[in-house]
Amino acid sequence: MNSKTNLILLFFLLCSGSILFGQSGVASDQEGFAGDQSLKVTEGDSWSFFVDEENQIYYIDFETISVNLSDVILKSASGDVLMRENVLDLPVNTIYEIDLSKYGPGAYEIELRSFTGIIRKEVRIK
Repeated sequence: MNSKTNLILLFFLLCSGSILFGQSGVASDQEGFAGDQSLKVTEGDSWSFFVDEENQIYYIDFETISVNLSDVILKSASGDVLMRENVLDLPVNTIYEIDLSKYGPGAYEIELRSFTGIIRKEVRIK
């Protein structure tokens, strides 16, 4: 009887761990996203975005963002989508990297999308 209880407890812990540490998707009846609604970042933009200027790599700390993200999009200054990646299945404590060295000097916009809005961040590469 004791081993049966331990097995049930172990199963519960394993299942609850994957729920707690994974981003969960929310079904939406609307097509697309909720437009240009601002999303709140728990510690401000400066705590969520980090740049390695020497290697032109941008880091995004998902843990400091108060919503689960669905997509990361990189756009050129003219609005062309250069990169789009679905990040819904990544853990909430992910440090996401965008390597901008292959795009060359210029202005870019990083969009972090969720089902409730968009966070935009402009970046410049020298």
